[in-house]
Amino acid sequence: LYFAGTCSPILLDFGVCNKLVSYAYPNQLEEWMRMTPQFPGSVMVDSGAFSAWNRGVNIALDNYIQYAHAAIDRGDKCGKSVYVVNLDVIPGKPGMTTTLNRVKKQENIDLINAAALQGYRNFKTMLANGLIPIHVFHQGEHFKWLDRMLNHVNYIGVSPANDATVATRIQWVDKVFTYLATHGGNKVKTHGFAVWIPSILSTYPWTSCDAATWHRLPGWGGICYPQGGFTSPRYDKPPLYLHVSDRGSVKGLGEATPEKVRLIEADGYSFEEVQTQLVARVRISVRYFTELEKWVNIQRQTAEFSPKTGLLF
Repeated sequence: LYFAGTCSPILLDFGVCNKLVSYAYPNQLEEWMRMTPQFPGSVMVDSGAFSAWNRGVNIALDNYIQYAHAAIDRGDKCGKSVYVVNLDVIPGKPGMTTTLNRVKKQENIDLINAAALQGYRNFKTMLANGLIPIHVFHQGEHFKWLDRMLNHVNYIGVSPANDATVATRIQWVDKVFTYLATHGGNKVKTHGFAVWIPSILSTYPWTSCDAATWHRLPGWGGICYPQGGFTSPRYDKPPLYLHVSDRGSVKGLGEATPEKVRLIEADGYSFEEVQTQLVARVRISVRYFTELEKWVNIQRQTAEFSPKTGLLF
């Protein structure tokens, strides 16, 4: 599991070794390298294409290529593997993603194909400049783009649509791994972008995934908490998404009922501190994700993905 986002020292307290940093925030890479000079692990450099797209900013490919080479050199000096993500292209404008994926009219299909084509061209340019990037296959793209990736690299990105329902994302991930298993790509390594739901993590043969929820949710006043608490955790079930801050509320987060407060305090946490201190909430969320990672890897020792039949690509 790659922890995306800010470089909190709390990650070190829990032995986190793998970090995803973004070109959109160039100081993240140097800060993480400075914090972890003796730590093993890997760094994944993301292009920040989604952040730039949201802000209406263009990323210069030449600049990103230079940054990627510098990141790899920096990793070599620190004994870390550095993976670089392709500069992919997001179709349309912010707010259009849901419509593009659900309304199958020619105009939307053309926008998706144009973005996929430009992303593929960026990928080929990065290859030509001595990089082997992780190209990203996005939900909504035609499977021909997945085929093209498989012709060049053995580590690809898989990006479900964040605005799609969990059921829709699962159906699409089913198709991706079935395609890989039946089209000669069953040995390819896969990275799931923003993939951290326990059922999706444990069902499919991911090589790696990333999540930023560990710090975003505490910033909103919430925490991820295992059902059963940390004493008797049930990582096979969705976590409790609880709003615990003493300020405001967040749509979609559950209430910290007296029963859930007792669950938290039974694990040795002061609920007052969890309410009022961001650092207390971050520590809980990092603990949740590091223990979830361990649980998933245990499940993966015996789990096998069975390709689905009758899927159309």
